Amino acid sequence: MPLPFQKPESLYPRCSTYGCLTCTLNSAYSPSATYVPKHCFGLQSSPMTVFIASLFLPYTIDFQVTEPRHGQNGFVSSHANVDGPGSIIGHLPDTCYQNRLLGCLPLTPGATTEDEKVFKGYTWRLTDEIPIANDRLWHGPSEPRAIPWGHSRRFNQPKSKAIDPPTPSILSSQCPKQGSRRDLSLDGSQDRWGMEYHSSTRVSLSNADWVVKAAEQGHGGLQNAIHAAEKLSLLNDKMWVGTLGMPTDSLTDPTRTEIGETLQDVYDSLTVFVSDNEFEGHYTHFCRAVLWPALHYQTQESPRHTEYDDYSWVQYLKLNMAFAEKIIKHWKPGDKIWVHDYHLLVLPGLLRERLPQAEIGFFLHTPFPSSEIFRCLTPREELLDGLLGADLIGFQTEEYCSHFLHSCSRLRRLEASANKVHLNHRHVSVVNSPMGIDPSSLFKLRQSTEVKGWIHSIGHKYQGQYLIVARDRLDAPGGIKQKLLAYELFLKTYPAWREQVVLVQVMSSASEIPELEAHIFKIAMRINASFSTITHQPLVLVRQDISHLQFIALLSVADIFMATNLREGMNLSSHDFIHCQDGQLSFHQHGSLILSEFVGSASIFRGHKLLVNPWDYKQCAGAIKSALEMSPVERKLNWNFLLDCKSHYTALKWHMGLQDALTKAHEIQQIRQTAHLSPLSFEGLKKSYAAATARIFFLEEGAIFGPAFDIEKSLPSNKACTTLQALINDCKNILYIISNRSTEQLREVLEKLPCELGFITENGCFLQEPGSDIWIPFVPESAMKWRPGIRKMMEYFLERTEGSQIEERRCSLTFHYGDAFDHEVAARQASDLADQIDGTRGRADFHVVREATSVKVEPPHASLGNGRAATYVLDHLPNIQYPDFIFAAGGSRSGEALFRWANELAAAHIDSRFDKSEFEKMLHVTTITTSTRATEARSVLPPGCLLLDVLDELASFTSTGTETK
Repeated sequence: MPLPFQKPESLYPRCSTYGCLTCTLNSAYSPSATYVPKHCFGLQSSPMTVFIASLFLPYTIDFQVTEPRHGQNGFVSSHANVDGPGSIIGHLPDTCYQNRLLGCLPLTPGATTEDEKVFKGYTWRLTDEIPIANDRLWHGPSEPRAIPWGHSRRFNQPKSKAIDPPTPSILSSQCPKQGSRRDLSLDGSQDRWGMEYHSSTRVSLSNADWVVKAAEQGHGGLQNAIHAAEKLSLLNDKMWVGTLGMPTDSLTDPTRTEIGETLQDVYDSLTVFVSDNEFEGHYTHFCRAVLWPALHYQTQESPRHTEYDDYSWVQYLKLNMAFAEKIIKHWKPGDKIWVHDYHLLVLPGLLRERLPQAEIGFFLHTPFPSSEIFRCLTPREELLDGLLGADLIGFQTEEYCSHFLHSCSRLRRLEASANKVHLNHRHVSVVNSPMGIDPSSLFKLRQSTEVKGWIHSIGHKYQGQYLIVARDRLDAPGGIKQKLLAYELFLKTYPAWREQVVLVQVMSSASEIPELEAHIFKIAMRINASFSTITHQPLVLVRQDISHLQFIALLSVADIFMATNLREGMNLSSHDFIHCQDGQLSFHQHGSLILSEFVGSASIFRGHKLLVNPWDYKQCAGAIKSALEMSPVERKLNWNFLLDCKSHYTALKWHMGLQDALTKAHEIQQIRQTAHLSPLSFEGLKKSYAAATARIFFLEEGAIFGPAFDIEKSLPSNKACTTLQALINDCKNILYIISNRSTEQLREVLEKLPCELGFITENGCFLQEPGSDIWIPFVPESAMKWRPGIRKMMEYFLERTEGSQIEERRCSLTFHYGDAFDHEVAARQASDLADQIDGTRGRADFHVVREATSVKVEPPHASLGNGRAATYVLDHLPNIQYPDFIFAAGGSRSGEALFRWANELAAAHIDSRFDKSEFEKMLHVTTITTSTRATEARSVLPPGCLLLDVLDELASFTSTGTETK
């Protein structure tokens, strides 16, 4: 059971519900509380809840140590021999308990001074980094801290009971027998951290006594954004969904129940319990070993066992399914669901299957790579399908959005526009929303006594020296190796600075690739051996993350902050640095930011003078020199520029912007689903038709003549021609037929159709007014310069795709592969064609459309298409013929532009064109779809009814509204 001192009275209300277990337990700690907790609302009205699903909850559990258990070298070989009622086997928080008490960290290789001892690991008992778990004013680390799962350095937690997975690399030795536990790094080698862990003191933990603590893991930037919204009462009812970030197989069912109830009632958190095997397979062996490298452009260097890939993917799915079950159990209509980051990519799809009407958003905090990288993932289609279960998908930058849309087009052969993916019955919105920090809570944190004390200590140790600060993960995308090589080049090239500059490189994670760590230590040793003196050491390598308070102090006294990651989603530490350089707490101010052009923040700071390519060591060395030699005036100008750039991107604006975007996307989704559209009302239509003084119809050829109508092989039926003629005979009516065919293909049809019809062809590129033989072009010849190059591309794939063909019209080129002999091969060829066209220079001059069996290239005018042509028609009508009744019907993709235009027109009075004395009527607009795809039309046909039946019914009316026989 939770320890009493962690149960503040104000957080544990009593409930009058008879027999409520949670309230019975809590009453012992809070006998005077009278209001009702969340778990006992019963039939009371429930507000809308925002579910925030993230792999790690902001909270975890710290167990009470009952007694140390020592075996040989402090290790108990079999937990089965010591497990007893009420106890579980765990370990002390740190790998080196005595060193933790003293705050010691290993010195930098080649160290010549002890100045770096001022830095303390975040697990040091006096750092006091983690506050009480329910402190909503706390500003946590903006960048997530990487803690090896099951190896907490701060809390007393159970040991993992997971068994070994299959061996990752086929170059490694065969997997040992089941049950022999190994800790492997991402490359399949023995994990140094795991070896240290096994030599630590083993203890027996109480299964009954535990406290809730703020977790080490989790996304600090996300948590800060949620807290910022809560402080301003902009988020009143939220529920975190996630795991505890620790092994849970050892916990008894009553302990799990108590933990789950406490976190739900007090900390607004739903706990997802999964087995240790499932979590370790999901996180260590799929997320960290497969997804993380791919998302950060790190390709697989050695082949992996198929058994390993299959195993890790199954565990990834199982954990996502557990999240889905937990959310579905508590979801109610009107709730919002937000899914965060790459650990839960398939969760939106799982939720959509069970909750088709749910409002689901997804945000990816990491980069999204180009399709060339993403296509290397074995479950690429399943990952994309899972993401597309969301109504809205958010990314940090426009580049990541473009890569995702391109992957959907290339790998799933879906039509993707600038900000949408078009599915058969849904549209998924894609937005670019850079994340920011919460300046107000950061400012409060900076006023703390601890931060001011660290500023004094660090500033005193490095007085008179220029301090360069960096904090990165010890993995390949972190770019520590490249940064040290650039720094080494700087010291070689500019010897005058050698004894004036110190680089403090903090490692925010344990090593996952031993070879990389060894290489970094070798470089560090070489730098210090070459450029150190007795009193000066140019490089400090802090080999464990420091506390957040100390890091904020370090940013405050730094002259330069280097964020030269090879890839990163955003890098919010650079935002923290800008605020810490305002000079309010330190004599240091207006420090310089050296930023990699490959991190998301570079998209915010466009035009910054110190954007660098981290692979260009000479450029990075030059940037360090430029930053050191800047005048105070120039530094202030640069600092003001950066502050102004990031002022538009705060944690609160990010949260509220995504909330608004999700609401809008979901509302549009509901409106456009044909299942939610009302059937056309004949009575209302007839009444509006009869009352109108002028009418205009825009009718797609497929909607009138049938979806199988082929303009080249068949002609309109006699019934269709008769109905159209009857409508034209009424002088109040103007009819336009909309066709995607070319003007040449329409010639034979024109001979049979009434000559009083108007035509809009090639997706709005040409217009022929009623009774005229002249075709009015809307696309100039100068806009078609792309045709020769695109045709050559299509001819290349035509030769390699048997049964395909190229259709050439005046304003478009289409590669058809519906009749190809090998459809699967043809579909891949079409994807490659679309990919090459998308990458062509000057793609703004044309628009690529992916359809079921074709790839079409058309001018950008086509995105407006029929709507633009319809605007021209209305603008050139005389006032007496200006309609107060518009009827638009169709079922093709190109019809959506026409529906959008008509619906926007319906929202305004048509008397804007007239004096009120002349005309004061409302425009009646009917938009009707004949397909089942997501649409912007406002109505559908009644069951069993054809569009021709509706037109025939209207044709039977006279202008006075009486029916004729």
